[in-house]
Amino acid sequence: MRRSGELIQWNNKGGYGFVRDEQGREYYVHISKVPGDSRPRLGDRLTFDVATGRNGRPAAVDVIIAPQPTTPAPRPSLRPTSSNVSPYKLGLRTAAATMMTLLIVLAIANGHMTPWFSLIYIFMGTASALFYRFDKLYALSGQYRVSEGSLHIVDFTFGIIGGLAAQEVYRHKTVKPRFVATTWAIALLHTVALAFVVFVPFSA
Repeated sequence: MRRSGELIQWNNKGGYGFVRDEQGREYYVHISKVPGDSRPRLGDRLTFDVATGRNGRPAAVDVIIAPQPTTPAPRPSLRPTSSNVSPYKLGLRTAAATMMTLLIVLAIANGHMTPWFSLIYIFMGTASALFYRFDKLYALSGQYRVSEGSLHIVDFTFGIIGGLAAQEVYRHKTVKPRFVATTWAIALLHTVALAFVVFVPFSA
């Protein structure tokens, strides 16, 4: 059964991107699967069949670009148009990462955390951000992906601040409900733990 969806990412130079169907599933699409000389553009409606891609993930084949409507263009919307995820939801990631960073600073300031411990968050946060960056690049090129389990493990082991920042910067891993829920569970766990360190006095 053919599917339809919107082209949400497109690298015109490389000739590849991603299309999202009506159920929110994303499929890799390559220019070689679009017949003729036409090239899709970001936001185009596509119809396609689904096959298994080179990396074992579903890919769009026999892609047809839906004709553009001939009716007059609608009045421009005042809302932002570049949204796979709303700015509000992405802003929550920045807020959570900032809150954890402030808690670490407060914990060091009141003597409840040694400064070297913050280096663990810095090191693992940097590692997590790099993992998300590489996974985003691999997704766009159809190469081997970083597993979701690996991303969660790095986030859990003190990389969550960098992970949240990378999700927002790269607009990556912000849609799939199960992944998002796990990310927020990890963020909540670290926030509560850091708040405990800051506000609960330790007896000598």
